[in-house]
Amino acid sequence: MPRGKCVVLSGADGSGKTTTARLLASHLSLHGPTRTHWFRGSHLLASAMARLLSRFSSFRGSCNPYYGICIPRKLRWLWTHVELWSLLPHALARSLLRRFYRFLVCDRGFLDFIVWVVMTLDHPSFLGSTYGRFLLRLARREGPVYLYADLDVLGKRADVPREFIARELAVYGVLAKYIAKCSIDTGKWGPARVVAEVLKCLEKRRR
Repeated sequence: MPRGKCVVLSGADGSGKTTTARLLASHLSLHGPTRTHWFRGSHLLASAMARLLSRFSSFRGSCNPYYGICIPRKLRWLWTHVELWSLLPHALARSLLRRFYRFLVCDRGFLDFIVWVVMTLDHPSFLGSTYGRFLLRLARREGPVYLYADLDVLGKRADVPREFIARELAVYGVLAKYIAKCSIDTGKWGPARVVAEVLKCLEKRRR
């Protein structure tokens, strides 16, 4: 694979992204300098603000189970800006890392960020917004490998409510059909086999 190759692993909570990223990076490091990089939902300013809002009863809720908050509908547009601008430094860091490493294994990508915004803000119309369309183009360019498993498996692995995972899995399932380069069921195989399937997917794309 060419220098600066970025392998993006996407999927719902409990789908095995972190484990697969770690094992994949270990394998690729045998062939050149390798680094892992991690995205999550809220970063920097968004994370700090979410922690602050969680102290106020008017913002408490289950929309965002990680911070225990719900953003009112009238503030969704503002919070979308906060989330996106908080992500930019990490996106720029990922771009810079590709210049110094032969392989960059990315735990989550733009697809995951889109799902995060849709889920935690209960905001499906975000997909049709200017930001949403722009991020969808970036996600398609990344060409993530989509990792998934059935709801029972994800429910045992993840530490978020089952209802949240079910809705998250549904959103991923729709978007991954148009964005992901391949899909791998991590509930069917062990970690080593999943890594082998990811490598097989990368090989097919290279051809």
